Amino acid sequence: MDPIYQSKKYETNEIIVEPCLAEGTALLKISLGKQRQKTFKIDIDQGQILWNSKKSGKINIESIEEIRVGDAMRSYREQFKLSEDIGPRWLTIIYVDFGKYKTLHLVAPTLELFNIWVENLNKLCMHRRDIIGGLDHLRKRNTLWLKQYWKEADKNGDSKLSFDDVAKLCNTLNISMSHSLLKAKFNEADENKNGYLDFNDFQRLVKLIKQRVELDKLFNSLAKERGNILTLREFKDFVVRCTLKEEEYDYLYYKFCDKDLKEMNLEGFSSFLMSSDNSIFAPEHCKVYQDMSQPLSHYFISSSHNTYLLGNQLDGKSSVEGYIRAFQEGSRCVEIDCWDGPDGPIVYHGYTLTTKIKFQDVISTIRTYAFKYSPYPIIISLEVHCSIEQQNQMASIIVNTLGECLVTKFLSENETELPSPEDLLYKIILKGVDTITDAKPESEVEADFKSPKALSNLIVYCNSVKFGGFDHDNMKFYEMFSLDEKASSKLLKPDKVAYIRHNIRHLTRIYPWGLRFDSSNYEPHHQWMVGNQLVSLNSQKFDLGMQINEAMFSVNGGCGYVLKPERLRNPNVSPDINVSRTLTIEIISAQQLPKDSPKGEVIDPFVEVELLVPGAEASKQKTSTISNNGFDPTWNKTFKFTFNYEEMSLIFLRFVVWDKDLIDLDDCLATYCIPLTSLQFGYRYVPLNDSIGKKYPYSTLFICSSLE
Repeated sequence: MDPIYQSKKYETNEIIVEPCLAEGTALLKISLGKQRQKTFKIDIDQGQILWNSKKSGKINIESIEEIRVGDAMRSYREQFKLSEDIGPRWLTIIYVDFGKYKTLHLVAPTLELFNIWVENLNKLCMHRRDIIGGLDHLRKRNTLWLKQYWKEADKNGDSKLSFDDVAKLCNTLNISMSHSLLKAKFNEADENKNGYLDFNDFQRLVKLIKQRVELDKLFNSLAKERGNILTLREFKDFVVRCTLKEEEYDYLYYKFCDKDLKEMNLEGFSSFLMSSDNSIFAPEHCKVYQDMSQPLSHYFISSSHNTYLLGNQLDGKSSVEGYIRAFQEGSRCVEIDCWDGPDGPIVYHGYTLTTKIKFQDVISTIRTYAFKYSPYPIIISLEVHCSIEQQNQMASIIVNTLGECLVTKFLSENETELPSPEDLLYKIILKGVDTITDAKPESEVEADFKSPKALSNLIVYCNSVKFGGFDHDNMKFYEMFSLDEKASSKLLKPDKVAYIRHNIRHLTRIYPWGLRFDSSNYEPHHQWMVGNQLVSLNSQKFDLGMQINEAMFSVNGGCGYVLKPERLRNPNVSPDINVSRTLTIEIISAQQLPKDSPKGEVIDPFVEVELLVPGAEASKQKTSTISNNGFDPTWNKTFKFTFNYEEMSLIFLRFVVWDKDLIDLDDCLATYCIPLTSLQFGYRYVPLNDSIGKKYPYSTLFICSSLE
């Protein structure tokens, strides 16, 4: 090993990183038409990968989605026309930067250095996500946050912040403060009267700015026995945990106690509130907890439409990245549109200007990523426009690439119902092509699966047939319908009972109307209300429809399968339509809200709360606007929503943060959507997502909720 790699390792915040990464190493940066050697290093304090560049030249560690190596790099290598010998030394970092997916392709000069980078990046990513995502490391989170902004503000590296530096930093932090008030806080933090702030002074300044009056008020209302201490009995009275055992209350209390006092003070109480032990999302729903042994038709299945597209439906880019992201997001049904290509079948959106990719690359990507995030079965929805010759090639590629994962025959003889997700672990099912619903070129077109036999023989449990109504006594259990959203919506009221009964035994796929050129989505809960399983959405756009979809499939461990309510599985169960409930939501405050752009003005935020009930318009209420404060706005606004719907698991609660100046652009700052059955009541922090559904590391809402 090179001597530099044997020296003492660099350690901070309980993470160890090789010194060469902190000091910087030379790596080859690959992009289309360019190969340049640059120096890359890791700044642990800022949590960033840095390199010399005229542009940003940095990646935040928490924004990294995946570190990709090995066979997954083949398509990129072919795209850049590079030799295979660099494959073992190639890593690609997939990351998100202000709502956009980006890639950084790097080649290490040696296999040894490649392994060091990959190993250390993986460890660092896991560590940062644990601290930022877990929320129970309050002090560590604060230290990371402080060091990151300190370094950004300390441009010349002299470890001193002038008043002007602090004023610019406040704008970065979404804080608007009068000159006199900011000067007063600056002077208070500058205890030694140096005229500048060192890091300790900076910590004091931030503590002054971050004073949480609403938390002080809540703590004081609870700590009645001893004032500055919350006793164990008072803590038990506060915690909304009716199912906890006595020793579990004790464990939680002492977990967040001051180690010296062995009692809970305000800091410990604040840490508990922000921790994963007080998550807004029910922890039991974070694992697979549902019965997975029922027929496939008894589950909602996370489904993607036109999965190969990364953008709009007319001239967007086709890429295998679409399939990788779909699997990462929990999809268990993906779509492939197949057309004749010059050297074999290709994939793209027909009759449009979308780019084209090889069918072989798509199938290879599916095989690589299908079960990386969930072991439950994958359904590939094939839309075939190929000649018989290239259909034969498709069949050969599918069989040779998917191998034993592919279901090519019934699991047993004399089957009368669809197998279960449990029966089909690590299996891939092909779905026959959808039937014609209109004559427009963007509609899904039926293919002749009887010729050639090679491809039709691969369709087993998902044989798509033309919709002819729900009076189908002779319809076989493995036959299914596909309908666009408009055709299905016309059936929801007049044929609701028949629709539900049909979906108890058969799969039904719903897909977006063909004129959604911008890749927008319908609202899927209106389709789930009759038991439709494969409600396919355009994952290219994280709009309301996709947010509801993500919320639905966040339950059951995010495995991509959610058991339908019993009424949608059992024809003998009648709905309970006489239950009226009232949901109360208090929007107390927000913390460190994002800005509309890196250099944007301080925002004027307000929060909109929506209750989304199947078959009804969304019920919306909003707070007032707080001017010039995206750092710690406080509302203390209470809303009440009354509803009467029997299936609580199909009702969703959505929080939307807006900037008053951007409201006309229909572009919100942050969102969070949760199934009502997963909502934990009481005082909770709401995590917030960006425009593509990725969680902001430090932005939250503080709320209190109840249901009567």
